[in-house]
Amino acid sequence: RRSATLTPEGPARVAAFGKLVFAYTIGGVIGPLAGGSLGRHGDFLLSAKIAVFGSMMCVAGSWALPTTMERHAVRALDPLVASEGAAAVPPPPQTLAPWRERAGTIFSSVGWLIAVKLVVNTASGMTSSAQAIVLKDELMLSQADMGVLTSCQFAFFALVSGVFLGPLTRCLGGRAQPVVMKCLPVIAVGYFFQAVLRSKFLGLLDGLSPHAQTYVFISASMFCGMFSFSLGTSLTTESTQLVPKEMKGTLLGMEHSMYSVSRVLSPPMGIGVLNHAGSTALYSLTGAIYAAVFLVWCAFSSRILRTGREFSMPDAADAKATASVEMKSGVV
Repeated sequence: RRSATLTPEGPARVAAFGKLVFAYTIGGVIGPLAGGSLGRHGDFLLSAKIAVFGSMMCVAGSWALPTTMERHAVRALDPLVASEGAAAVPPPPQTLAPWRERAGTIFSSVGWLIAVKLVVNTASGMTSSAQAIVLKDELMLSQADMGVLTSCQFAFFALVSGVFLGPLTRCLGGRAQPVVMKCLPVIAVGYFFQAVLRSKFLGLLDGLSPHAQTYVFISASMFCGMFSFSLGTSLTTESTQLVPKEMKGTLLGMEHSMYSVSRVLSPPMGIGVLNHAGSTALYSLTGAIYAAVFLVWCAFSSRILRTGREFSMPDAADAKATASVEMKSGVV
C-alpha cells in the first residue's frame, strides 16, 4: 500500500506496481537458483547469512521511504496532474471508522468468502511445504536440481499471473460464481491424481526413471497451481466488490494476515501427515478438502453471492496485492 500513497493515480501508479511485481518475480527466480547452488556445496550457513543480510537491507530501505507524497512529486510523476494545476493535488484522506467496526462490517459481508480462501490456502500450503521432502527423499533430487525446479515453477506462475490469468478466467465462465464452481473440482481432481501417482501400492510410475517421475509430479503441481490462481483471484475480486470502497485496504490487509496464519499452520500439518501416512495420504487429504469446499460452495454460494454480475478485476492497488499473494500461494 505504500506504493499507492507515494504515486499519483493513473499511469504512474500502474507503472510503479508493474515494477514491484517484476522485481518480486526476478527475486523468486534467482533466489532458488542461488540457494540450490550453495546447498549443493554444503554451505548452508552462507545461505542463511545472505538471507539475513538481504532482509536487514529491506528493513533499512523501508525506513528510508517517505511517508507522504509532496506536491512537487505529484507534478514530477504525472504530467497530467501537473498541467491541471494545484487543484489536481489529491485531497487529504477521509477519516475511517475504527478498525473493529470495519472488521465487523467486512466479516458480516464477506466472512464466508474469507473462510473459503483460508481453508484452500491452508490445504495448498500443506502440499507446498511437503514438496521439498517429496522431491529430495522420494524422487532423489539434489539441492541444485531442486533450486532449478523451484525457479522454473516461480517463472511459470509469474507468466500465468501476468499473461494467462485473464483468458483462463474468461474460459471458465467470466463471473466469480462459475469460475469457483469449475476451479474447485478441477483442483481436487488434480490432487487426487497426484495421490494415485505417488501410490506405492498401485505402482503406476515404477517403470519410469526418477527424472521422468519428477517431471510428471511437477507438471501435476503446476496444473493445480494454475487453476489456484484463477480461484484465488476470483474470490478476492468478489470480496472486494461486496465491501465499501474505503474498506478494500482493510479487507486486503486481513486477507494477508490470514494468509500468514495459514502458512504458519500448514507446514506442521502437511509434514505431519507426510511423515505418518506418506505422500499419497497427504495429496488425498488435500483433494478431499477441496472436494468438501466445493460441496459447501454448491450448497450456500447462491444464497450469498449476487449472481449474474460480470467478473471484473480490482483496481491497480488491489490487483497487485492479489497477484502477489496468489503467486506465493500458487507455488505448490
